[in-house]
Amino acid sequence: ILKRLVRQPRPSRYDSAEGEDEYGMPSNHSCFAWFCAAFVILYVVRRGAVWAATSLPSRSTCSLISTDESMNGNGTTSFPSFATLARIWHYLHTGFAIGISLFIAVGCAYSRVYLGYHTAMQVWAGSIIGTLLGTIWYGLFETEAVRQWLISLDRTLNELERARKVMMLLCLEESKNNGMKKD
Repeated sequence: ILKRLVRQPRPSRYDSAEGEDEYGMPSNHSCFAWFCAAFVILYVVRRGAVWAATSLPSRSTCSLISTDESMNGNGTTSFPSFATLARIWHYLHTGFAIGISLFIAVGCAYSRVYLGYHTAMQVWAGSIIGTLLGTIWYGLFETEAVRQWLISLDRTLNELERARKVMMLLCLEESKNNGMKKD
């Protein structure tokens, strides 16, 4: 819709057809990549914080108790505590997810300009719009009404998939029965 409203043409490229009127503002690829990146980053950071607050032990100094010879004299092991390992895993997981999301979004945006499909301004516009929409969708995703709607949608899709499989099996059986009657 925005492309038809703004009507900013794409940059000329070596492989574009003569007389082809395509608009490029904003870049849909960049918009989608940044939408996904914003949503993933918010989800990982917010859900990770919720997980850490509810799942990790309240004391980061708790240690593993052991009865073997690796004890350091006071009844604790020299290994890091479970809470410390869990926090390290949480930060590695969060950092990796954020890094990959940003790498893909930046790579997609850069490729649109590099390949000559969009100008830098068209890609920037798509990136900003995508980030805003991803943030808005995450905010909606956090509401109970949307969560319940997604759950009911999932149930409906699962029921439709089961019905499709049953229909395919019935059709296969009917075609087998029809093949046997002709013989």
